[in-house]
Amino acid sequence: MGAWPLHLHVGTIERSSALLVGGCNVVYGLSSHEKSNVGFGALGSQSWVAQNRVLLYDPDGIDMPVDDRDMHVLQTRQQAPIDTRIAFQSLGVNSMQQNAGVFVGDAQITGWDQHQKSNKASGDIGGDHNVEIAGLHVNYDADGMDGVFLDSDHKAGTFVRQG
Repeated sequence: MGAWPLHLHVGTIERSSALLVGGCNVVYGLSSHEKSNVGFGALGSQSWVAQNRVLLYDPDGIDMPVDDRDMHVLQTRQQAPIDTRIAFQSLGVNSMQQNAGVFVGDAQITGWDQHQKSNKASGDIGGDHNVEIAGLHVNYDADGMDGVFLDSDHKAGTFVRQG
């Protein structure tokens, strides 16, 4: 593998995301399941918040049931080695949202799942120097069953192994 050192800067990586750098990256059956309740989201830098009221009410009887019975079938086959060269000065990633990827090199991916149910009474406030005064944020999520995910599927992949 050539061109080291690699200058890499990653600001934020959200859930079920990947940053893969290399000659042969194999991802097989990556799953992520999440239920989140956030009363107040994230703030940008140098922001000012005063006298806010946040209410998040989520009285679920059943909270995010997940049925993720995947069938993964992996086949590999041999191949003569190939010289991999990765050559660049830098790679900058400011923000990766859920289920995102940056792949450099030979990436072989199968079975990537991400399920998410999210509640935010007050969402993210991006940017700089934001001001919020006397805000009222209410999220009333009174469902009996929350975020039902039935994801039983067949995931097949053929990966080439070198060497």
